[in-house]
Amino acid sequence: MKLTGAHVAAARELLRLSQSELAKIVGVGVSTIVRFENGVMEPHASNLEKIQAELERRGIEFTSGDGVGVRLHYAKAAEFARAEQQNDSPR
Repeated sequence: MKLTGAHVAAARELLRLSQSELAKIVGVGVSTIVRFENGVMEPHASNLEKIQAELERRGIEFTSGDGVGVRLHYAKAAEFARAEQQNDSPR
């Protein structure tokens, strides 16, 4: 399956991430996310892999089929959130 800007935009919406938040998390410029989602350009393969991996780590599943296939795996998303809370809690 080829990841598109529409996939990324839909995934961000499900996760309630802004373009700048996603860019910061994966270590790319905001313009990379904006231009990809708007269909202006495609990121380098390594950056595209980072974007997809991070979204999937947070519970996103990209599906094959017609149109934009993006869904949130709620159990995986909850597991990610729990892990993040543990990492943020004082020790």
